[in-house]
Amino acid sequence: MIDDTLRIVFAPWGVDNAGDDLWLFENGLVFAVESLIEALPPQGNAQCADLYAQLSGDTVRSAAVRPASEQQLSRIADRAPAGTAAIVDGMLTVVRDETAALRSVEVAPRVLRLSDRQFETPDAFIFDAFDPAHTDTRVLNVTDPDRFFALAFAVAESILAPLGVEIPAYLGPEFLHITDDFAAYQLFLKAKRLVRTTEEKVGYYRQTLARDPDFFLARFNIGQLMKQQDDYAAARREFLTATRAAGDDPGLLSDTYFELGLCSIHMGDTKSARHFWDQALTYSPDNPSLLVNVAGTYEQEENWQKAIELHERALAVLPDYHKALVSLARLKTMVGNVSDAIPLYERALELQPHDALREAILGGCYLAIEDEEEARIHLQRASQLDPARPKSRNPEEEQASPGDYARAELAKL
Repeated sequence: MIDDTLRIVFAPWGVDNAGDDLWLFENGLVFAVESLIEALPPQGNAQCADLYAQLSGDTVRSAAVRPASEQQLSRIADRAPAGTAAIVDGMLTVVRDETAALRSVEVAPRVLRLSDRQFETPDAFIFDAFDPAHTDTRVLNVTDPDRFFALAFAVAESILAPLGVEIPAYLGPEFLHITDDFAAYQLFLKAKRLVRTTEEKVGYYRQTLARDPDFFLARFNIGQLMKQQDDYAAARREFLTATRAAGDDPGLLSDTYFELGLCSIHMGDTKSARHFWDQALTYSPDNPSLLVNVAGTYEQEENWQKAIELHERALAVLPDYHKALVSLARLKTMVGNVSDAIPLYERALELQPHDALREAILGGCYLAIEDEEEARIHLQRASQLDPARPKSRNPEEEQASPGDYARAELAKL
């Protein structure tokens, strides 16, 4: 792929039945697919955008739901974040026994590939490893977690194949075994996808940890929730505990130490922050995303040269990392190296050619080196990509757009 991210949007799946157990089954599949996508190489840069909650409304369906029409999925595609590779949904066809317990679920995925707006319908899968005596529909009554994770992996493969993406051998079904306690996994899913408030989420995560104290993601997610509440001391405690749960996994350790550094910065403890960030880079010295994020903290401290060095290290690993290109270009202009910034912005525009902001900035860079011909080319592109808007009734609230800047500079030329 051209960009450094793989972005997939999950639309609500059609179901011919209802119940919390089926909802957990669906979300268990979606979470597994997300986890695999996020781990694709280059690790730390692949990401999955999941709009499931926003698009579906209710978190638990109380009735059968028809799958979206092709026209509806096309409209979802129009609303998807920039750079989205595919819209994914499917159909779950359910068999229940006389007690309403799940007996089998047919999983039929569907992929709308955005590059050519073509639909792909991979073969369906059958899952039937349920406990037939289990009538509590509040839980996902899976009796064979190994088969469930194998199903999730197969669904992920079938979704990624139309996009030309192969899952590396080291990311097999065993990668999805994030806990040996499947009941803890279900509680984790409820925390992550069922409940809305921070208090409810933390409550389910605590229940998860009561069953599996070494469940890294549960501990890490509590830290994230505490950080969102601006309780940085509590977040740092959770992240410190998470480092022990991470074992010897360098990716998990680097992510956690980076979060510890952020918490420390918010607490005014810059000495600890530097220690934690050095630890993060020790575990993952070639992670482009980590390098760029740490560079951002140096930029906040106005240590421009260190920030530049880290961005250059990121680009040495991943030359087409868009975020690193534009950030490094911006830093180069800030220190007066406009000529060095220009090729970086030009490469960023090759990767994302309809970026009005970058066209406008590049036009400004050419103005700075007094190349009016090239400046005019990029300013005109910015003006076309970002047409003039109707004037606001309150000019004080109106913010200048890239197109407005470009038109103002063109008028001067």
